[in-house]
Amino acid sequence: MRMIMIVLRSNCGMLDLAAVVEALRYACEVSGERAYALTSCAAGYDALQSEEPWIRFSAVYNIASAPPEVDTLLIPDGAAVSLKDHDLRLIEFLGKRTPSVRRVAAFGNGVLFAAAAGITRGHTVVADGEVQGRLATLCSQTIVEPHSDLHKSGKIWTARGHSPGLSLALSLIEEDLGRATAAEVAYRFGMRLADAETRYGQRTSRAPSFDSGSPVERVQEWVMANPSGDLSVGRLADMVAMGEKTLSRAFKQKTGHTVGEFVLSVRLGYACEMLKSGERKIKDIARLSGLGSQANMRQLFMTRFGCSPSAYRDMVLNDVTTDEPRLDAFVGRGRKPTEAPALTIA
Repeated sequence: MRMIMIVLRSNCGMLDLAAVVEALRYACEVSGERAYALTSCAAGYDALQSEEPWIRFSAVYNIASAPPEVDTLLIPDGAAVSLKDHDLRLIEFLGKRTPSVRRVAAFGNGVLFAAAAGITRGHTVVADGEVQGRLATLCSQTIVEPHSDLHKSGKIWTARGHSPGLSLALSLIEEDLGRATAAEVAYRFGMRLADAETRYGQRTSRAPSFDSGSPVERVQEWVMANPSGDLSVGRLADMVAMGEKTLSRAFKQKTGHTVGEFVLSVRLGYACEMLKSGERKIKDIARLSGLGSQANMRQLFMTRFGCSPSAYRDMVLNDVTTDEPRLDAFVGRGRKPTEAPALTIA
């Protein structure tokens, strides 16, 4: 388990920071292990005012009592930095603690704190225009990469641009847990991460939209986007403000199949896609596709395809023709299920 300590100060931007926390939580969920533990420190125990005026917060530790077993120091963005007394104490803390940690990650004007602590000396960083102008004053031996929004130099990760906190978190996840896990986390964020397809490749999916379409179509989109979620008829009916019997009747009339049949076919289809990639363990595929345990997934595959998941994977990887689940008949308005993203948390 990797301990990530967030170095807090007044005027931190909570929205970008929340995206970092959410991404790390998703990474633990996708990897099936407790990959990260989060904590925080500040120059004192007093409540800090965030950049957003509606919230104040406190750190877990004073920098004087911060625990030694820290893997990563995270320095977030915030409002304009004035380097007040408490900021100077944080800078001193960063300078002392950096040699003992595996890496330092900074985004937005958090890079200024890293520079003031001497962490960026002789290293390359990325920074927005306003931050760049101050870097030369704080640490003249810092090199700025002008053509990238994300960069690693030695043990220092820096990010700028759109959603820098999220972009940086994904890089840490990829470094620790692999590209497949980082890609899965990225796809869960959908449109909030503008360069997801550029970084991890285009997925045969799209984000669900609830702006239009009948209740049945909205249910279909939600199921295809969330195969591992709670897809009981009761839960789905609540989402579209219908009774369970009313939804079940409408779904059957429109598609010719029950809600349960559609859900199972989507989950099996998603499991098949992951088996084709050959990258995940079958027990993880069972969990991520909503099929439950490995034993339950095996039973469903034997019933539907006449073979076990491992045998199915071997046949696909050896180009043997298989009877894959077809969902075309289930999906309204000509939508193909492969156009919906897998795994979005409700």
